[in-house]
Amino acid sequence: MRFLGVHHVALVTKNMEESLRFYRDLLGCTLLERFFDEGERADIAFLSLGNALLELLAPENPEGLVNPSGFHLALWVDDVASVFEFLKTQGVPVLLPPTESHGFHYAYFSGPMGEVVEIVKRQ
Repeated sequence: MRFLGVHHVALVTKNMEESLRFYRDLLGCTLLERFFDEGERADIAFLSLGNALLELLAPENPEGLVNPSGFHLALWVDDVASVFEFLKTQGVPVLLPPTESHGFHYAYFSGPMGEVVEIVKRQ
């Protein structure tokens, strides 16, 4: 099991265009990718923060998200399946088993204080 660093931090936005004006236009973050995720039913944008990414989520229904607040810490790993199995055997609560979408392989867990932690690898 290898953790390679922080992959991204995610925030839910009620207004994607307003958030893009702030993070992209005002702060100068580069928009790398934007798409609609059918599984999450959300408009998603990834912006560069230099050595990590900012994920903006604009869900059609925030209550329908695995994590309604949307905020989570995503840790970049070399193998989602093996890290998932290790954490599961250690009793870490699973919020979402390994899933694939738009070139990402990821899973969600609950941290010790109830925080949402994602493990992720770009395919």
